[in-house]
Amino acid sequence: MIDRKDNSQLLRKRSFILGSLKTLFTVIVFGKLYHLQILDKLKYGKLSDLNRIKVKILYPERGVIYDLYNNPIASNRSDFQLSIFREKENLINKYISSLNSVIEFSEKDLNDLKENIKNKDLSDFIIMKKNLDWSQLEAFELISNNFPFLIINKERTRSYKNNFIFSHVIGYVGYRKNLKNKKLNNLKFGISGIEKLFDKNLLGKDGWIKLETNSKGKIKKELKKKIAIPGENLKTNLIAPIQEYAYSLLKDINGAVVMVDCENGGINCLVSTPSFDNNEFSNGVTAEKWKSLVNNESKPLLNRCIAGLYSPGSTFKLITALYVLEKLGFNPKTKYFCEGFTEFGNRKFHCWKEGGHGLVDLKGAIKKSCDCYFYNLAKLIKIDSLSEFSKSFSLGVSTKVDIPNELIGIMPNRKWKINNKGEKWQKGETLNTVIGQGFMLSTPLQITNMTAMLASGKKIKPKILHNQENIFENIKISEKNLTFIRDAMYSVVNEYEGTAFSSRIDGKYKLAGKTGTSQVRKISKEERELGVLKNEEIIYKLRDHSIFTGFAPHNKPKYAITVIAEHMGSGSKVAAPIAKKIIKFSLKNFYKT
Repeated sequence: MIDRKDNSQLLRKRSFILGSLKTLFTVIVFGKLYHLQILDKLKYGKLSDLNRIKVKILYPERGVIYDLYNNPIASNRSDFQLSIFREKENLINKYISSLNSVIEFSEKDLNDLKENIKNKDLSDFIIMKKNLDWSQLEAFELISNNFPFLIINKERTRSYKNNFIFSHVIGYVGYRKNLKNKKLNNLKFGISGIEKLFDKNLLGKDGWIKLETNSKGKIKKELKKKIAIPGENLKTNLIAPIQEYAYSLLKDINGAVVMVDCENGGINCLVSTPSFDNNEFSNGVTAEKWKSLVNNESKPLLNRCIAGLYSPGSTFKLITALYVLEKLGFNPKTKYFCEGFTEFGNRKFHCWKEGGHGLVDLKGAIKKSCDCYFYNLAKLIKIDSLSEFSKSFSLGVSTKVDIPNELIGIMPNRKWKINNKGEKWQKGETLNTVIGQGFMLSTPLQITNMTAMLASGKKIKPKILHNQENIFENIKISEKNLTFIRDAMYSVVNEYEGTAFSSRIDGKYKLAGKTGTSQVRKISKEERELGVLKNEEIIYKLRDHSIFTGFAPHNKPKYAITVIAEHMGSGSKVAAPIAKKIIKFSLKNFYKT
């Protein structure tokens, strides 16, 4: 028989054990509840918020670029984009397959999408396709309920109205890789032209928006927003109608047109042909298109106005003539006889006119573009001195124009020859230089600026961007000598036997100028003996370029212009007639007395 005392002790032990277990269970339960409700609250709450709140980057609208008369030449348009929540990227392939009959995804779209997926920026959205048209938008709207987690965003993107016409000067925008700020991977930056040089002005500042969504991915409301700040609008000196007209005259020719305001240095026209569609670049050019442009022999991506290098040809005779007048005190009435060639050393230097020009003075030599007259001047000239003088007229140096990638060309001298050819300068090379041939190379902008300085007597600095009126210093040349050069240029266009007489302008305002032939290669002695002298008798790639530079009105210079037509022969045949038409158009529509 069990002792009652012992039984009581046993019961107390059991009660203690049960009580301890109950307490332990209670502690465990409450501990778990505490862990779930308290410790994990932030974690799960945060995850819940992440699923509920979406952050979208707001990209700024790029500043508009205007011409001188406030016509937009680079603006913005609406771009409708299809995006998906980033955490649902596993649905992308499924959605694309289902949407293919409604929204076609090109190879480029898919490649861009891959890059967007990689871009782990601050946005909770992945852009699947850009540039949706209205038919695609309408079709998607009808079936949008079948595609949760997809949304349509309306963005602003770059648009170029006159795509081919302004492409080289305006440039284009595009994406930059390897940005430190990854949230800007879908923001377009200036890549070339004005867009590149003034990118900081045009860009603006990004913003963001927080959106609340439901479990099905539908946006419920806007929670918080930082507004994006638009970029600065820019006004240029370009005149859209003149640019368009010049392009229409040159579009079937490889070449360039540059026109500068002689009063303030404003560039009113900057056309380079062939051109390219900058809208294609702005929206993302395909690899195939890029390859075709790069490999095109006509070099459509090259801005010939600032980076095309040409022998200035007889247009440089203006500087040679001014040099001998100003630096050597040369008498312009001095006459030389041209019989079609000049002998120097053991060589013959030929004039462009077979049989020669006979007896001519300096004005007549400029008017008729007599090479032999200038060969005689070369015998008086030291190349280093001529080179330095030429640089004061923007030849062989930068014009400091506000467009990127300007080339400075070549204004040779003895030091240049040693450094670049490893040879001493030969006197015969001076004969080639004084007529703008040999080693000498210039851009159309440099030649235009030279002409603007001759016409105005001012140290012109050409500018694309319009700002306050520029005040330029006078060039240190006697007015008497400058007047002589201007009158000689007048005779080229307006007097009988002038090389551009057929391009004269009838009426109140007269054009003055100088024709030129930019030699692509020398005609050999053998070819001369065979009688192969005409440009059109040579294969196209080896034909000379046609050049004309001039200004108008003659008595009060406003516009300085240069036209270069590649492989089109003498300046009088192609370049001068084009320049005449552009000047007439400009005077009629924009010149105010």
